Amino acid sequence: MEMQMLRGFYWAGIYKSFSKAGKVLSIGQSAVSHQVKALEQELQVKLYEREGRGITLTTSGKILMAYIEIILQTLDNIETHFAELAGTPEAAVTIAAYRGIMQYKLPQIVQSFKKKNPEIKLTILNRPLDKQILNMVSGGEVDFGITSSWNEFLDVSFFEVWSYDMFLCVPANHRLAGRRQVALQEIVREPLILYERDNAIRRRIESVVRENDLSYNSAIETGGAIVIQEYVKIGQGISIVSGVVTEATEEPSLSYIPVTEHFGRLGYGIALKKRKYLSLPVRKLLQEVGLGEILAAQNWEI
Repeated sequence: MEMQMLRGFYWAGIYKSFSKAGKVLSIGQSAVSHQVKALEQELQVKLYEREGRGITLTTSGKILMAYIEIILQTLDNIETHFAELAGTPEAAVTIAAYRGIMQYKLPQIVQSFKKKNPEIKLTILNRPLDKQILNMVSGGEVDFGITSSWNEFLDVSFFEVWSYDMFLCVPANHRLAGRRQVALQEIVREPLILYERDNAIRRRIESVVRENDLSYNSAIETGGAIVIQEYVKIGQGISIVSGVVTEATEEPSLSYIPVTEHFGRLGYGIALKKRKYLSLPVRKLLQEVGLGEILAAQNWEI
């Protein structure tokens, strides 16, 4: 059982695609497919089922994936840890962040971090959906992710850093403007401007509406709070945004009404792959974000 064979199987499982696995490993799709077939022959089990253009893990495949994930993570941890002990760690950190946090929270953190650690190269990948970020964390493509709390965290640990109320965003001349409270029934009667599907806020809205046996009128689906607010301004509908937006902007042409009582508070924080060794540069950035106590609890030294 060769390591390259295990890597091919692993990345195919992460992306549910032989071609995408090949891109990660810099080999062809057929090479990955051959590795997986060879692995199936060696273990005498079927590891994948084809599903449309993609593939899914069989029960045996899921069992093997759990083993291989531990093996590959351990190898990665060994390389990172001993490079650090030898005094030659890679002075680089790569993270994936939700666009709102990337725009409103990270600039000040990055400024402080780079002032203290100018030698560390920082790569920040902007991803609009939590699912994309969590997949990158799980697959080891990034050192950590910054995502919302409204997710299921399976092989990822989540540490909340920021927490926000939710607000109904309406034009300043709207009939609901200036209210301090609004019923859910009043909200769904209005045309709604919503985030794209799979967005955490969009999923929460749909869940709450469904739980209350209501329906809503989706007028526009788009991405990004700034874009959403622009459409609200010109009277195309109303929307629901988190406090990370209202805290960072003052917009006289818009009115924000608290709706946390309906949707709950939304947290944002750090998503870390379980069992992952944190390099010194990563620990330094996490401390800057505000996870010093978490690092201390895990006996990490800065």
